[in-house]
Formats: sequence, structure tokens, C-alpha cells
Amino acid sequence: MVQEKRLCVLVRELAELSTFERLLRHASAHQRLLHCFQAVVEHGSNLSRELADAYLARCEKSEAGAAWSRDHLIQLGLRLGGFLNEAAWFADAELVLLRCRALCQSAPQTTHYKRLTLECCHRLLNTQSAYCCFPAAAETYALALRLLGLPEEAPTEPPRGPFALAPTADGATQTERDDEECAGAEPRVDDDCPVARCSVDGMDNLVLRLYKEFSALFFVRCDYNAAYKWSMVALKLLRPDTPAKVMVEVLRACGKACVVKRRFDRAGWAVRQAVGVARRAFGPQHPRYAAALLDLGFYLLNIDDITHSVTVYEEALAVLRRVFGRSSLHVATAQEDLAYALYVLEYSSGRFYKARDHAERAIRIIETLVPPDHLLLASAKRVKALILEEIALDTPAGQEMSEPSLLEESEELHKAALNLSMMAFGEKNVQTAKHYGNLGRLYQSMHKFQDAETMHLKAIAIKEELLGSEDYEVGLSIGHLASLYNYHMQQHAAAEKLYFRSIAISLKLFGERYSGLEYDYRGLVHVFTQLKKDDLAEFYNRLLHQWQDCFLDLREQSKTEPQPAVGEERVMPLNELKEKFFRPLKGTNHKALLSLTQTVMCTPLLLAHAATKRESGITDVGALACC
Repeated sequence: MVQEKRLCVLVRELAELSTFERLLRHASAHQRLLHCFQAVVEHGSNLSRELADAYLARCEKSEAGAAWSRDHLIQLGLRLGGFLNEAAWFADAELVLLRCRALCQSAPQTTHYKRLTLECCHRLLNTQSAYCCFPAAAETYALALRLLGLPEEAPTEPPRGPFALAPTADGATQTERDDEECAGAEPRVDDDCPVARCSVDGMDNLVLRLYKEFSALFFVRCDYNAAYKWSMVALKLLRPDTPAKVMVEVLRACGKACVVKRRFDRAGWAVRQAVGVARRAFGPQHPRYAAALLDLGFYLLNIDDITHSVTVYEEALAVLRRVFGRSSLHVATAQEDLAYALYVLEYSSGRFYKARDHAERAIRIIETLVPPDHLLLASAKRVKALILEEIALDTPAGQEMSEPSLLEESEELHKAALNLSMMAFGEKNVQTAKHYGNLGRLYQSMHKFQDAETMHLKAIAIKEELLGSEDYEVGLSIGHLASLYNYHMQQHAAAEKLYFRSIAISLKLFGERYSGLEYDYRGLVHVFTQLKKDDLAEFYNRLLHQWQDCFLDLREQSKTEPQPAVGEERVMPLNELKEKFFRPLKGTNHKALLSLTQTVMCTPLLLAHAATKRESGITDVGALACC
């Protein structure tokens, strides 16, 4: 019907819950069903809500005495909720899964129904995290922990022995086998089937997926320490016979957590393994492969392989468009990621038209699919604001009077993103602090220096409270404030102290070859020149040139290291991957620091362009990493 454009007829067919229920059972046709579903949605149907309402109505009829059994409704709810979640119709998926969870909890609390409740929690966490429903996700997380008998604090090691379903993680699942219930359950048709098996193996895979969702929840909430801990525990539980879908999900969570923790070697192993496993298991046109590519693009962007990152994002976007069309939240996310990668790539050229186009397309899609005050809009608006700011700064003064209007539009977008972050997270959150920092940079460009100082101080205070005084994010914000004091507010003594603090953080975390040191060294040369301390100015000028020589040598070395092309990633044996991840560090680990600092270097062209773009000369490129 899709091929023949008989979409009106198809809408009527798919809106019948009984028909859709039968289609959901065909795992081999799952991807084609996603394509058909999205086609009728783009045709104008509200199919997602119609199916959710039909499921809720069936549950109410069952309570009134209809023939559908509780287990049948739970299985249907898990399948339908999982499908709507995968199709990115998160609000309707949550409605279905919450009703399904209520059915599980209204049943006698045997092991069978507790496991089904955990399956609901897994899918709900995925939905609520993706849709930024953080209070509801916190409730789901707490329920899952109670059922598993785990403390709220993320563990460093997985619990020993079989997983219990309360009261503690030391108990055994064999205490309640529920043989009669399991004997009556429908057969599993694929790895996505929600019916929990009574074997410990089945429980292990469910726990793996839950740990991955715990990591994902803390990641989107910007609690990167907890995200990292949960992903590492999940990685330790992986086995060679773990299903490919679960393997890819866990590896993706590990990769993203390692990127934000600046552990780039581990991040590279994880994301490339995820891409390789996804491609081998699902093929190059599958949404799971595209999702792994997005994480690979994120990793490449953070290690300064910008061109390769753009290529990977473009491939992921093409795959997602083939499956979901052009009006899906999955597609919008990929366009936003590509917009930011293009923004970084073209920073030296100033050709931002493609980046701006993708950012605006992402915003248009999201605005049609979510409420106007939804957090999903914040990130896309932030990316567009950054792009508009640079376009304005690259526009010659007086040319079509575009600079003031673009900067003002950028300010509106940054403020909107900040307000959305405040509503979702509150002020004491790393993401909110980043928005303050972005506004500080913008006000510096707009010569609103007092406002810029206020924003930078807020960013520093929040990051220090949440992350400690020596965190990477704190160092970035300190460097931005130092630049403001140094180049615009003539507070050179205050700038000097901030530069020294930023240098101390960089040296401790990354070593003496870290690229961010260039901004601090240049800043100190300017500070001491203004303070007439010529001997210190000369000292840091020599140190800067020594750093540049090392920088160029290391960059040439890094260029000679082969990078596997997309689709040619080597899939390591699991024991080899785990050995790499959990190998203990020895000595002072200078080699690891050197390897790490190589990955965060900015391109010479980018540095050269930034050095002449603004009056400050050195504030822009360093800010890219915090955006």
C-alpha cells in the first residue's frame, strides 16, 4: 500500500489494534513496519495516539469483564509501547507503558510479574530519558532499583550471583519459579519479545539493558560520574552469547560516558565495537546501526577528527531518513548533530549555510512534534544560536545591518535554551551552567561586558558546586572569564590568577601538551605585557613557542595513525575488549596523558582563524568544547 500510495486505506488498516498487534509479532518485518508507520503519519494521520488510545480502551474493557487476559494485555502493551518508542513517538509510548506497568503491579507479585514490571521499567526509562521526562524517569529508576534489591548509589562492581527480585541482590531467582504461569506464556519470537524467561540467562540480559538505561538517564541529566559507573558495570556483565542488540546498547552507553569523562581511548574502542557489531548483526540500513554511527560521530568530533565526524553524521542521517522519512525526532536529532559538526568544520572558513540549514530543519521538525516549552528544543536552538553568532561576527560592519539582528536573534535563542534547561533541570545542573557560559560568550561579542561577567561567574559557581574545583568544565569557564578580564575589562591582575588556575587544572587532567594551554599561555603573555612585567611576558612567550613545536610534532604523528573507515571496524573478541577497558594503570601514566591530549587538539586553521576573528583573539575555539 505504501508503494502504491494507498495511504488512506493503510491508515484505516493500521489503526485497527488487532491488525497492528499481529504485525508487531513479525520481527523480521519490523523495520518495514516502521517505514509504513511513518509514511501514514507524514500523510496526516495521528496513528500513534489512535493506537495508544485503543490500547487504553482495551485495558478498560478487560477490567469490565472482557475476555482479554492480563498477560495478553501486558505483552501487547510492551510490544506496542516498545514500537512507539522506537518510532520516536515517546509521549504515546509512555502512556501505553505506564498502563502496562500498572497491570503488572496489580497482579500477584510473583517473580513472573516482577520481571514483567522490570521489562516495563526498562522500556519506560528509555522513553522517559529520550523525551526528557525526568521526574517520571526518577520514579521508574527507583522502582527498578527496589525490584532488583540494589542501592541507589551506582555500584563499581556487579552484584554477585543470580539477580534477585527483592528484597536484596544476594537472593536467588529460583525461590519463585512460577512454572504454571511461564508454561502458559506465549513463545518468544525474537530478542525483543517482552515475556520474561524463567532462566537466569534471561534475567541477566534484562538487567544488562536496565543498567544501560540507568547510564543513559544519568547521561541526559548530566550526571556523568553515575552514567560512567553504570555503563562500566553493564560492560562487566557482557558475555559472548549476549544478544547483539543488548551488546550494541551497552557499548554505546560506555562510549558516550567515556567521551564526556575524557577517556577517549576507551571511548574509541567502545563506539567502534558498537558500530561493527551493529553493522554485522543488523546491516547498514538499520536504525540501530545509524544510532551507533551517531555515537561514533560524537566521539570523532571530540577527538578533533572533524571531517570524518561530518561524514559519519551524514551517513547516519541518510539511514534514518530512509527508515523514518523527514519528520521524525530521530531525524531531527541527527540533523542537529550534523549542524554542530558542520559549524565546527567550517569555523575557519565562515561558510555556515549548510550548518544553519540543518539546525533550522531540526528546529522545525521538533517544533511540530513536541510542546513549545519542551527541553528537546533547547539543544537545537543553542546550536543555531552559536551559528548565528559566528555569521554575525564574520559579517563586515554595516553590511545590510545584519550583525545586530543576528546577534539579537542568537541572544533570544540562547535565552530560550537556558529557560528550557532551567525548567527541566533547575539552575544547579551542568547543562544549565553551559547555557550560562554560552550567553557569557555572546555578551562578550556584543560588548555587554558586565552581563558577560555575570554569566561566566554563574557558570563557574554551578560547575564548581557540582563537579568540584578541578574539573575540566570548570577549567573551561575559568579560561573564558580570564579572557573577558584580560581583553575587554582590563582587569589584568584578576585575569592572571584565573589563567594560572586554568593552567593548573589542564596540567593535572591532560598534561603539558594539552591544546587548551595555548589560550592560557597567550593570555598570560598579554597580561604581563599590559602589566609591564616584560620578563614574565618573555618567559610565557618562549613557553608558548615550545608548546607549539610539540603540538605540531604530535599532530603530525597523529595523522600517520590509521583510522578505520566506516564499515571496516574490527570487532574485537569480548575478552580482549574487557581487558583493554579494565587493564590497571601503572606508574604515573604519562603515556596515557600524552595519548589523551593528542585527541583534544584543535586544527591549526581553526586556531589561526580564531586568533584574528575577535578583539580577544583566543576565546572562541576553546569555547567550542563546552558548547
